[in-house]
Amino acid sequence: MDRAVVLFVLLNIWTTCLALECRLVPGSLKQIDAGNSQVFGVNSKDEIFTLYNKDWVQVPGSLKHVSVGPAGVWGVNSGNNIFKLHKGDWTVVNGLLKQVDAGGQGSPAGVNMNDDIFCLPKGQGGSWTNIPGKLKYYSCGPYSCWGVNSADNIFIMKGVTSTACAGSLSWEQVSGSLSMVEVSTDGKVYGVNSNGDVFVREDVSFSNPTGTGWCQVPYANKVKHVSYDLGHLWLIGTDNSIMDCTE
Repeated sequence: MDRAVVLFVLLNIWTTCLALECRLVPGSLKQIDAGNSQVFGVNSKDEIFTLYNKDWVQVPGSLKHVSVGPAGVWGVNSGNNIFKLHKGDWTVVNGLLKQVDAGGQGSPAGVNMNDDIFCLPKGQGGSWTNIPGKLKYYSCGPYSCWGVNSADNIFIMKGVTSTACAGSLSWEQVSGSLSMVEVSTDGKVYGVNSNGDVFVREDVSFSNPTGTGWCQVPYANKVKHVSYDLGHLWLIGTDNSIMDCTE
């Protein structure tokens, strides 16, 4: 292949976005999730926090991963037990997951210790639906779900609806390499690669859930987790620092 063609292909996969204005938020978190106008996170001690009037308020309980979205507030603890926040208390949900996502249309989803993928159909009791395939991280939005596997390959599941949380059951591989990916409540897709670089998927829409390409978000420090909601991009640095970024 001609060198110019190779360069064009690489640029077509990874382009650079406009710069963001970021502010350091007091506190320390290892994971954060924003959705439905709420922000939750957990720190290195598995303590849970939510943002209230610009201040972090500790929520009783212990979780290693938390998620907030149309499905409510969900989390998993160090034993991979699943919990849902109900009227201020954590209610145990049957099953085991290492990562859970509440961003779907009322249907939580996630992956277990063996990278098996599951979603919980809305209004159909407590029986999880197993989705064929293997992923280490899975996140859903209003019309599609995205995931990455142990090799950092990226996949999208289309056809996800409020009555069909498993979608089309046909995985489509997406170009690029990411260690984690998050879909926002409005469908935007952000991810972080193994080098700590942040990317956003361009031109994602209901008519084109896959979008057109990846755009690298300019940010000097290395990141391990990302979440987006209502114009705010939340970044967790490798040192557990918290940044709130806007365009």
